[in-house]
Amino acid sequence: MKKWLVALLVTVVGFTGTSVAHAELIRDENPYVLLEKLANKTIERIEQDRALIDEDINHIRVVIREEMMPYVDYVYAAKRVLGRNLTETTEEQRQEFYTVFRDYLITTYAGAFTQYDETKHTIEFGDSGRFEKGSRMVVVNTRLIENGRPPVRMDFKMRYDNNDDVWKAYDLVVEGVSLLNSKQAEISAVIRSNGIDGTIALLREKAQESVKPHDDGVGAD
Repeated sequence: MKKWLVALLVTVVGFTGTSVAHAELIRDENPYVLLEKLANKTIERIEQDRALIDEDINHIRVVIREEMMPYVDYVYAAKRVLGRNLTETTEEQRQEFYTVFRDYLITTYAGAFTQYDETKHTIEFGDSGRFEKGSRMVVVNTRLIENGRPPVRMDFKMRYDNNDDVWKAYDLVVEGVSLLNSKQAEISAVIRSNGIDGTIALLREKAQESVKPHDDGVGAD
């Protein structure tokens, strides 16, 4: 599967108009149902804003920030990405990393949308009856359907955020490959080369770049 499409899939769970702080969250105790509602809402927003996106590609940032990021547990994901490096950072460095990691995700996934055509892709969701009430960690099984291609299995790893009282995604496993694990390996290599402060600076630089067709590498030019 193309890298831009993989990046797009993770944002389906996941980035001016109404502020995120004032946006009404989709709430459902069943993460299968929530994910399906979110996907439908995001597709509607893309269709609604298509003219704005065609006029200014950077408008995609707004869609990602407003529709998806409230459902992406970027702090938890960032901690997992840091791994053992987490204990070697100061509280100030950690908070700074969480912020730039979020902004980096927004820019990265915005680039994925430059090649997205909402008329070609549909998502089939697993049976919502498989969810066991009371669970706080769950894997939601879905399949991506694209015209002329075999279905792609996607497993969304989600956890319940007690602070926001909503289910959030922190990883996506596509055909057995974890995006979180891949990003952890990549950023760990950057930390070894540049240190945590250098990695934060690089992520900040990447996050501030203008939206362009998807480039999956942190260290890429």
